[in-house]
Amino acid sequence: MKKYPLVVIGAGAGGLVVAIGAAKAGKKVLLIEKGNYGGDCTNFGCIPSKSLIASAHAASALKESKSLGVEFPLPPFNANPALERTRTIVAEVRSHEDPAALTKLGVETITGQASFLDSHTLFVNGEEIWASKIVIATGSSAFIPPLSGLDKTPYLTNESIFHLKQVPESLAVMGGGPIGCEMAQAFQRLGSKVSLIHTHEELLNREEKLTQETIAKQFEKEGIALHLGVHVTQVNYANDRFQIALDNGKTVDANALLVSVGRRPNLAALNLKAAGVTYSDKGITTDAYGRTNKHHIWAIGDAAGAPFFTHRAENQARSVLTSLLLPFKKKLDQAQAVPRVTFTDPEVASAGLTEELAAKKYKIAAYVVPFSVLDRAITASRTEGFVKVVTKKWSSQILGFTIVGPRAGEMLGELSLAMHAKIPLRKLASLIHPFPTYNQAIRKAADLWLTQTILGVFRRAKK
Repeated sequence: MKKYPLVVIGAGAGGLVVAIGAAKAGKKVLLIEKGNYGGDCTNFGCIPSKSLIASAHAASALKESKSLGVEFPLPPFNANPALERTRTIVAEVRSHEDPAALTKLGVETITGQASFLDSHTLFVNGEEIWASKIVIATGSSAFIPPLSGLDKTPYLTNESIFHLKQVPESLAVMGGGPIGCEMAQAFQRLGSKVSLIHTHEELLNREEKLTQETIAKQFEKEGIALHLGVHVTQVNYANDRFQIALDNGKTVDANALLVSVGRRPNLAALNLKAAGVTYSDKGITTDAYGRTNKHHIWAIGDAAGAPFFTHRAENQARSVLTSLLLPFKKKLDQAQAVPRVTFTDPEVASAGLTEELAAKKYKIAAYVVPFSVLDRAITASRTEGFVKVVTKKWSSQILGFTIVGPRAGEMLGELSLAMHAKIPLRKLASLIHPFPTYNQAIRKAADLWLTQTILGVFRRAKK
């Protein structure tokens, strides 16, 4: 039996941080991955989706050039090479995370499915491996709902859609969350006729109401057929076409179907019961340090439950790595609001509480700056966006924010840092923001604390 001081299960974002960090510190570490080095983000998530979205942006720019004063005949285009480009980029990124690259960094690897025999012993490829400490970082995968007929069809998930050789003539997307919205818009722009089916009345139902309205309006403008507030009752597949029955009596027909209705932690194959580790279908139970009930076993990222974000997994991994390498334990940063970005066009970037949730806990103020008053947005003909900041009313302590617009994900750093450092919104008014930039919307939101809240009190008092 081979013995290791540290074994990491899962070579995704979190697992790689721990394994590479431990190896750089001179520790002997074994990384076990069932097959897809780089994890979901590299192979089926962030990297392929953003690569395809970049191609979709290019296609959209050609179509929309007339609105910017550039007119030329638009010939039929072939977007199938965009799918091959996406796979090429995935292969390039994965080459920096595969066993050969990891070996150069001092990380020993085994490719195979790990399962527990007891709390210290793992079984992989017919071999028993003993570990003093273990980090579980097995990620998550698409949840497939138990819909009548679905299991008998060649439906797609985020793990298979990027293997398509051709852009489908028509595509039905089941799910209006971030993945569903991103892929619906990308494939519509690349030539598919897209229908998006969502059980909620709003797209991106965890975001601000104004966000939902803005994205829905943009999708309808681009020709995406929205079926909101409906449930799928039956899925059939015949003659290379899907027939998707809805509970409102309508049927959606499409050449391809993407199922993106949620995610579940990858735990089933680990045999956690043999290790005595406490878990549920929502994830492994951990304490403030990322430890399971077996304190020599940690769980990070999606394996420990929602929210499922690569950057959250990496952040947790850094804390756990500190605990593994140093004589003291470092708590996970549970208080920090996790920023999130949906890479639609316009992008949606947010963190913290929505206005609705904040109002249930605090006396609040909400400051909204539409891009229609922003010079930079006007010059680019991108006035559909906005910045919204929710604060405690008098102190202007930031409770949450939303940015909708081009490159919104690149804009959120200022507000995210202010939240983390407890810098009140009003203080951002004195920070010089270069003109003309989209970030000036943040300064304008800070100005509103004075004009909308403080001066508003004086105006009301005079009346």
